[in-house]
Amino acid sequence: MSILKQDKKERFHFLDGIRGIASFLIVLHHSVTSAVARFFLAHGWPKLATFSVYFTQSGVVLFFVLSGVVLLRPYLRGQRQFDTGQYFYRRIRRIYPPFFVALLFGYLVAVVIKLGPQTYYSNLQLWQWTSISWRELLRQAPIINYAGIYYNLAWWSLQIEVIFYFLVPIFVLFFIKQRPLSYVRVFSVLLAALALSYWVQQYVSNHYPEVYKTDGTPMNMMRILDAPVSFLLGIFMAKYDMNVVAARILSIFGIILIFVAGNYGPMINSGYSFLYAGIIVFAFNSTRIQKLFDGPLMIWLGERSYSLFLVHFSVFYLVDYICSLVLPDRTILYGVLTRGIGIPVALLCAMLLFHFVERKQASGLITGHIFWPWNIKRQLNNK
Repeated sequence: MSILKQDKKERFHFLDGIRGIASFLIVLHHSVTSAVARFFLAHGWPKLATFSVYFTQSGVVLFFVLSGVVLLRPYLRGQRQFDTGQYFYRRIRRIYPPFFVALLFGYLVAVVIKLGPQTYYSNLQLWQWTSISWRELLRQAPIINYAGIYYNLAWWSLQIEVIFYFLVPIFVLFFIKQRPLSYVRVFSVLLAALALSYWVQQYVSNHYPEVYKTDGTPMNMMRILDAPVSFLLGIFMAKYDMNVVAARILSIFGIILIFVAGNYGPMINSGYSFLYAGIIVFAFNSTRIQKLFDGPLMIWLGERSYSLFLVHFSVFYLVDYICSLVLPDRTILYGVLTRGIGIPVALLCAMLLFHFVERKQASGLITGHIFWPWNIKRQLNNK
């Protein structure tokens, strides 16, 4: 039996645990995946290299799916009256204060790297993308940024989330009046959205190739073309109860799509959208699966996942640069040292951002009063 009780606002704590997994995948993607992929390529295993890259990157996809479920469920099920003004006020209050702090931190990291001694790290292409002017800082402040240029490149996906937040009133207006649909109609709509997304992606990639560059250049807001299936799956799960049969279909279809997509990233991400939707539906239908995700440590990480997402890449930038000042090249020692220091420091910075900023804007937290992750169970039982 979980030690965590469901609160009155129907906050599903196992979803917080799943969000923690999503943040963990993203941290892995930005810390170790490139080295793992290079290892596989060097040993003649290109498919494993592709899998490692897109598997850890799929943490972003998981965030997209969860956004639809968590954000729209109260409105689409009549548990909360939708007020457009209040909705945008809550979203702005929830998203922007932590982001502004992280933006200032990212700016200061850029200042240190660009104005400090030149090394092989500071000469990388990524530091040619942004200036360190106040004008650039203000340009990034709204989050939505067509050029896709940020002091922290992980934030490209945050602007996709924000665009979805702006569209939520339309989705609520449309879906709140929908009667229950058959599984056939639900899957038909999903397949149609998948086909339309694929067609638009092909059109854009042919006529606007800068949107889908894969050589490390920034990804702009047009990358929302990759995400309609992710958000739509979340909306359907927010609106309708699905059983284990639907979960199996979603999961199997997602796995098939991942394997048949080859190296085509957008379709792989859609495959992970279906797979993760299936896992979430399984969780809604099984207390045993929920127990895998609603442990205290999982929830602790999940509640800090936004802060971790905001700061981890900036921390990696700074740690990598500092290590490049004392190490002559990007050797194995460099990799071990930067990751061994960067990951714990990123988590500590996320804890500080959450404790002093984010938790003040959030509601329904279970571990908001707990700073250190150890002895969580004891502190919760004594609360």
